[in-house]
Amino acid sequence: MTPRRATPADIPAIVALTEAAYLPNEAIIGVPSLPRLADYNAVLAEHEVWLLDGEGWLEAVLVLEIDADDFTIWSIAVSPRAAGRKLGAALMAFAEERARGLGYESVHLYTHASLSQRIGWYERLGFTITHHEEMADRRLTHMRKTFSKAG
Repeated sequence: MTPRRATPADIPAIVALTEAAYLPNEAIIGVPSLPRLADYNAVLAEHEVWLLDGEGWLEAVLVLEIDADDFTIWSIAVSPRAAGRKLGAALMAFAEERARGLGYESVHLYTHASLSQRIGWYERLGFTITHHEEMADRRLTHMRKTFSKAG
C-alpha cells in the first residue's frame, strides 16, 4: 500500500471521496466540513496530495500542508467503501514518516471539537490537544504529535 501523488486528473475522484467521507461528520457538527468547501485545484497547487488507489477506484486521500514553520495534516479521508481496512492509520503513519524525512519534529492537525470519536482516535495515535480555535461557525480542536528527529 504505497501512496502516490495526485494529479489534476484525480480531482473529480478526490472531491467525490471527500464528500462521501466527510458528509457523515456534518450531521454531528452542523456545518460543512472545511475539506468539502475547498477548491481542489488550489489545494493540489498549494499542498501535497497523496492517494491510495483501490481496484479501479480511489480508497483514500491525504492532504499535507507543509511550510517552513509547521507540518500539518490538512485532511485525511477514507472512502466508506474501504472502511475497516486501517487505511487511515496507514496514511497517518505515512504523514509522520514524511514529516520526519523533511526534518520536522512534530505533526499538527485540527478537527471539529464536536467530533469526539475522531479526537479519541488521534489521541490513540499519540496526538495531544494543544488548543481550541473559535471560528464564526465552528470550534476547532488543534492537536500535535511530537517526536524526536532520530525516531
